[in-house]
Amino acid sequence: MCRYFLYKLTAAAALFLCTPPADGYVHQMMYDCEYGEDISDMLFLVKNVYNQELLTLYDSRVGKYVGFGELGMKNADHYNSQGWKMWLRRIQVETVCRYNARLFMKSTLDRKVPPVVRVRQTEPADYGERSMLECSVWGFFPQEVWVTWLRDGVEVTTDVTSTDVLANGDWSFQLHSYLELILRKGERVTCRVDHSSLERSLDVDWDTYPLDSKRLKMTAGIVCFFMGFTVATGGAAYYWWKKKSDFSPVRREDPTSEQL
Repeated sequence: MCRYFLYKLTAAAALFLCTPPADGYVHQMMYDCEYGEDISDMLFLVKNVYNQELLTLYDSRVGKYVGFGELGMKNADHYNSQGWKMWLRRIQVETVCRYNARLFMKSTLDRKVPPVVRVRQTEPADYGERSMLECSVWGFFPQEVWVTWLRDGVEVTTDVTSTDVLANGDWSFQLHSYLELILRKGERVTCRVDHSSLERSLDVDWDTYPLDSKRLKMTAGIVCFFMGFTVATGGAAYYWWKKKSDFSPVRREDPTSEQL
């Protein structure tokens, strides 16, 4: 059975803080609403506590106060004789219990926030090396969530670990799942998340672009190095060949010049 937690917490705090002094007394009145999934079946209780002892209890199921002990029974008879008080207790089933239960269910039980999912490589590694991928699932509500890993569309059940569902402190939750694997070029690795806020499973692939771009840059660097080396070698060979062949132009006499 679900209970409207605000009143429960208030009552617990009152009992903890209101310890009766040695030469005095403490009187407390606590409201308690109890209900299941159907809020039409609502139980409303009003408790009067004197020095941590229950004296009277109003129960909406019987519609009157019940007393405990001599003083409690006298007070219960007095409360039951007050028409305005009994009328107030009857309408409080709706104004206190059902009203707040609807707010509670709307803000918590019926609240759904979809998760934000990110897949990343935990440590640098290249293809052919063993590495670990992390699937972070953030900011979802309610807390029930299911995370699975897929490799080329096939579910993985081994080398998978995950944290417990953790509360963020803002009525949202997070979970982190890990997959240990040997990286393979061209393989599609997917983190699949199922949550009540989603109409269908949310699939997020591991983005291999950083790893592929690293290899591409390395390949481009090697190609550029060999191209530069080839050009430099060709230039040096040409210079050596030109110097050896001595292709300097031969000086020719001008035929129009005067003969001495």
